[in-house]
Amino acid sequence: MKIAIPTNDGINIFPKMLGMAKYMFIYEIENGDRFKLVEKRNNPYENTMQHLKTLDVYDLIDDCLIIISAHIGKEGVKRLQERGMKMFFLKGNIEKALIEVKKNPQFFETYEK
Repeated sequence: MKIAIPTNDGINIFPKMLGMAKYMFIYEIENGDRFKLVEKRNNPYENTMQHLKTLDVYDLIDDCLIIISAHIGKEGVKRLQERGMKMFFLKGNIEKALIEVKKNPQFFETYEK
């Protein structure tokens, strides 16, 4: 299972809108308990303001089941949910956020699929 996290510095979750981050870091869970960074994707939509931007960003991370983000617009949340994405809204350090998400029962519902 892959998890997408927007970031500019690789350490912290990007604090603004999902689509404005420079990168999408992709993590996978190993052995049911550890996370491994498997890919760093450039976000070509970082400086754009197009209508339905969430769908463009979705195309960038459509192989992920979970997004951990500080902020996604209301319509963006709806569009991503319609595509089966689970979202967790956290700020700050990426490693700490991954640990927090792993404690959430919704995480395991997604992980078992």
